[in-house]
Amino acid sequence: MAYFSDKRRKLAAGSALTLLALAIAQPAAAQTADTKTTRVSAGRTGADGATVLDTITISATKVKQAVIDALAGVSYIGGTELERMQADTPADLFRTTPGVAASMNGDDPATAINIRGLEQYGRVVVTLDGARQDYWRVGHGSGSFYVEPELLKDVTVIRGPVSNAYGSGGIGGVVSFETKDAGDFLRDGETWGLSEKLGYESNGDGFTTSTIGAYRFNDDADIIGNVIYRNRHAYEDGNGDTVPWTGETVRNAYLKSTLRPADGHELKFGFIQQRYDDYITGSSGSTSPTLSRYDAETENRTFTANYTWDNSDDLIDFSANAYHNRTRAEQTQVWPTSALGNFRYYDVATSGFSAKNSPRFHGLGFDHTLTYGGDYYYLTGDSNAAHFGSGDQHAYGAFLQWQGDRDNWLQLIAALRYDGYQLDGQTRETPPQDASISGNRWSPRVTIGVTPVEGLQFYSTYSEGYRSPGLQDVFRGGGAHGSGDSYRPNLLLQPEVARSFEAGVNIKYDDVFMAGDMLRTKVNLFHTNVDDYIDVDLTNPIRTAANIGDARLKGIEIEGIYDFSWGFVNLAGALIDAEMTSGVYEGQTLNNTPLNRASATVGFRAFDDTLTYGVQFIHIGDVTRTSHTSPAAAAIVSDGFNLVNAFADWQIHRDLKLGVGVENIFNVAYTDPQSSWSTTSATEQGKGLTFKINLTGRIGG
Repeated sequence: MAYFSDKRRKLAAGSALTLLALAIAQPAAAQTADTKTTRVSAGRTGADGATVLDTITISATKVKQAVIDALAGVSYIGGTELERMQADTPADLFRTTPGVAASMNGDDPATAINIRGLEQYGRVVVTLDGARQDYWRVGHGSGSFYVEPELLKDVTVIRGPVSNAYGSGGIGGVVSFETKDAGDFLRDGETWGLSEKLGYESNGDGFTTSTIGAYRFNDDADIIGNVIYRNRHAYEDGNGDTVPWTGETVRNAYLKSTLRPADGHELKFGFIQQRYDDYITGSSGSTSPTLSRYDAETENRTFTANYTWDNSDDLIDFSANAYHNRTRAEQTQVWPTSALGNFRYYDVATSGFSAKNSPRFHGLGFDHTLTYGGDYYYLTGDSNAAHFGSGDQHAYGAFLQWQGDRDNWLQLIAALRYDGYQLDGQTRETPPQDASISGNRWSPRVTIGVTPVEGLQFYSTYSEGYRSPGLQDVFRGGGAHGSGDSYRPNLLLQPEVARSFEAGVNIKYDDVFMAGDMLRTKVNLFHTNVDDYIDVDLTNPIRTAANIGDARLKGIEIEGIYDFSWGFVNLAGALIDAEMTSGVYEGQTLNNTPLNRASATVGFRAFDDTLTYGVQFIHIGDVTRTSHTSPAAAAIVSDGFNLVNAFADWQIHRDLKLGVGVENIFNVAYTDPQSSWSTTSATEQGKGLTFKINLTGRIGG
């Protein structure tokens, strides 16, 4: 599947000729940014440095505002940073996002994301253009999603249950991926545009091509499309050993149209298709000679429709979103020979909608914003594997929120959300039983923010979140990898309830050390208790998902940027303690690691800002691993590791751009602590030294 072929060589040659034509077709000119960023601070334009935290994006209140002004743990990854990363997977995008750990197993293109120690089965809500991405299959690292980095315009992360306005279940937080619009790609005055990007990476002999085309019919209608092809062999770890089954072939595409039928009204329709061909194993990294291996084909389709109405009188700021997402994985067994040809599938689909309005008015000395709305989604899961929890899930909610701002020094937020759910399915036992469970709850939020002096803002928040049991929790049967009969369904599961206290500081100053420089910093402390945490009790030979006890998450997150005329410094990090406080696993860390990590990125600009280059340092703290089958056994602490990367982006002229990157410069052998890589593996999971290069050409008129 992930091997060079004549077809691939022809594709590479054709793409190279297209790129050359694009580069020659346009004369050299001044640099023009391909993305549009709203800046709060004065100064030089661009998307590096302080502009990231100044960007207007979604917030925990569902009202758009600058990241630096959000009274919550919010992070933003913009288009320029996405290009500089040369990301192959969504996990690459969150290297420097505080409190967030995204991981892949290497032999599986699905990504699992952890925020502050919480992950799996909807604890972190992941959306793509507003569409929930709900998928799971049984095995290690369940609860995952598929997103193609090349499609993305930006990414916003909201940490903690303060994000509950975005839908049911997200007690860990929300990750919102947004794809490009035609307006992000086309320049002012252009009717059409076309670009071709070619990329290559040395480790695994990986090749990527991305073609974008956009057309503007008039000021009220436009369309954009993007086609991506990626192919690579198995890569090597830092010891020079080939990591088996890590090759893959990826074919992804999307199409989005925008209509503006009247002033203040906008409609967007989108379609995204992702196709992944690879090999997966029953236990990632295991060297067992009898380990099950599968030839896997996974397809993810997302349909979206979005409507916004922004009235000039401030009483209407309305948006509505409808979507359908379906992920289907088909896996044919290729080892051992005794099971050759066995077939299984996983099919998960989510359909839903949401709507909200945010009228604004003034009275009693406050600027008021009242936000109200609701959401609903219907999730179905089906599989012919006995270890999969099939069924239907309905989740619905409504919220009311008031924000008050008095003379830019006092900010108040009071909100209340109602959540309800119902799960219907059939237990995986003999004989099977039809079953249904349901529940509901009100969850409050209160925030106060104070700005004693311009540029310095303090805030404190109490919020609650509510997560229902998942279909996999309730209806699962079978064994760990599809064989055996050690698991039982549990119809008595109670929902998880998160109660969180947060306090933070936002710092925003210009002209600190020199004219035109900018300093932006967000510091956030949190303490979250999760009641009735759901997991499998592996001390019991008859295994089932259960409310195994209460969990506690506490820590500090820091994100700081200093931007000056010829460079920038980005610092980010988190110290997080996430552990069980009661039950059979009392004192054990959640998901095998305390999530302590830090990063520093130093960049410089030259040649009238057409060249940006720099170095990045990433530190991952010690990894604590505990036994779920023998809780009394001593924990095993593995040393952390450090990675150093380098990057350079050169806008050769306005229609030709070169990107170069070197990852893991010192060829460190490591395994991502959040992955489910087998502890008996003969190789490490992480990539060794990798050189990356890409060239993008563009024409338009």
